[in-house]
This record gives sequence, structure tokens and C-alpha cells, in this order.
Amino acid sequence: MKRQVVAQQGEAKVFRIDAIPPGETRPAAKTVNGAAIISHSENGNHHVIAGAEVLERVSDVPAGMAILYAIVKNPTALRQDAPHPHAEIPLDPGIYEIRVSREFDPFAEQFRRVQD
Repeated sequence: MKRQVVAQQGEAKVFRIDAIPPGETRPAAKTVNGAAIISHSENGNHHVIAGAEVLERVSDVPAGMAILYAIVKNPTALRQDAPHPHAEIPLDPGIYEIRVSREFDPFAEQFRRVQD
């Protein structure tokens, strides 16, 4: 599978891919104002994508990480719904893999998703 880095915004790294790899997926369950939530922040602002079909990988995902796929048919963007957001990442039509980073919490002795 060909994978090209597009950008990184906070804890979300975006790759352009040519096809969704084999493995179990499900529709992304959480939305806000019709946009799929890609990742959450501890202060209530989210990274979101509107106008795309977003699937979450549920098999073979490392502990504490999220892997999502965005199927974009019309130009859109990954954006943050915050009062002072990060710059938008434009997404042209295509398929994108979005990986939400993880970190190790030595006190809880577990991996968890990074929150921006």
C-alpha cells in the first residue's frame, strides 16, 4: 500500500493512501455539528472532518491508538473547532488514513491517546 504523509495537526497525523487496507472497520461513531470527530482535546475542542465518510479501524490497532480512514469525495479539511484553532489541513478527493498518536503513562502503566 502506498502511503504519503500529508500533514500533522496536534495528535493527528494524516496520510494519503491508495486504498483502505484489509481489516475490520466501523463508521466513526462520534460527530459534532455533522462533522466526524477525529480526536478529542482535554478542553472540549475537537479535530473534525465534515463532508467525508469516516471509518474507524477496530482490528490490529495498537493499544491507546486510533486509526481512522476518511473517504473524501469533495474537497474538505481537517480542522479544529476551537476559538483559536490550528490551521486547517485541506483534503482533496481521495482516501486518507489518520493516526491519532499515543503516549505511555508511567503512573498508570498504560498507553493512552494523546490529547491536544
